[in-house]
Amino acid sequence: MDYTNQNEPKKKRKGLKLAAILITSFIIVPLLILGIVYNTNRGFRNNVNSTLSKMPGSLGGYFSNYPTEEEKDEKIKYLADHYIKLDTSTAVDKLYIIKKEDENLYINLLKRMNEISTSKTEDIAIKIRDMELRKDLLYSTYEEAREEKQIGFLDEVSRFENQEILASIEEIEEKFSDPMFLEILKELNTEKAGELLYYVDSDIRNYVLDTFNMTEKENIQKIVSQKDRQVSNLIDIAKLYETKPLEESINVLGNTENYSISNLALIYRNLSNMKAAMLLADIEDEEFIESLLIEIKKQDIMEKSEQNTTDNISKALEFLNDYDNKIKELVSVYERMEADKVANIVDKMINENNITSSLELNGEQVYAISDRSIIINVLSSVKNQTLSKILGAMDADKASKITSLLAQPEKKFEGGE
Repeated sequence: MDYTNQNEPKKKRKGLKLAAILITSFIIVPLLILGIVYNTNRGFRNNVNSTLSKMPGSLGGYFSNYPTEEEKDEKIKYLADHYIKLDTSTAVDKLYIIKKEDENLYINLLKRMNEISTSKTEDIAIKIRDMELRKDLLYSTYEEAREEKQIGFLDEVSRFENQEILASIEEIEEKFSDPMFLEILKELNTEKAGELLYYVDSDIRNYVLDTFNMTEKENIQKIVSQKDRQVSNLIDIAKLYETKPLEESINVLGNTENYSISNLALIYRNLSNMKAAMLLADIEDEEFIESLLIEIKKQDIMEKSEQNTTDNISKALEFLNDYDNKIKELVSVYERMEADKVANIVDKMINENNITSSLELNGEQVYAISDRSIIINVLSSVKNQTLSKILGAMDADKASKITSLLAQPEKKFEGGE
């Protein structure tokens, strides 16, 4: 039997196996290691590229055109600066495409962008993540529902902010225990919230404020306290002008040069109804009067006042206007009469203090008009020439007494309680 021929295949297989081991050990493994080091070690890669770029032929040409790490860094830096300057939406679209094509480039760009602007880079990264997640129908539907809910909530905030203050106060008192409504209140600016909560019941105000964070609660409480002090100051101003002459009061309280219409309304509400009516009776600006009365009525409602200030002032104003018209009619009549006849009428009326007309508000007499007050108001309004003739036709003592009465202030609407 030829054993030599039988052993030859075995020897060949052993030789191939050995060759494979040697190739793997000395060629493939080193190449793999070199590949790993090349891709992970920047310095090694730069050195290899530099060396290979000196090789002749196409191999050297390829590596000579291959960008260095410094060149790559410069390009990444340029792109990062470019993307950070784009509007967020555009930057998201472009970087989303890069992320799909080259994850490493995307990461390097984000790192560079983060060095320029952390907040914008974070916003972009979140939006790119959201774009990826939107591929999930459940996530997309969920986000859409949340967005619709947020839009509805902001619409409610806008509606509440823009409605009349009276409606807002009523809504607070009706819905103050509703958690969703409380969230709407928390979206108001501090000034608006403080103004509204000033007018609501103190128990409701405290309940609402307890749901705010401590800082917001303290800020709103400061505004409420400021409003208290402002109201107190305006009440003191009303007390001061209650006793001042009409002309002086009208100069300050008869326009919006010194106080806003809201502050004037509060002052007028704290004057006596008769004093307020006397002021308004001497003001010719009808638009001012109308605006003031509307604001007074609004404040009465907001403060749940039991007194109907607007109606009382309006009633007193109508009474005074009617009286003023009657005085004007009498003046016209007396201007055409003979002086001695008017003097006789004056002589009779000046000594009469009978009440000829009166005004009652809330069941109480607040103003009364006598014969004496009527004739004094008439004489105060006639022409100086006519007045001179009338006084000349009278006894000297009586003429002197009338002159003294006419010289007193507040002759218009001369009367009293």
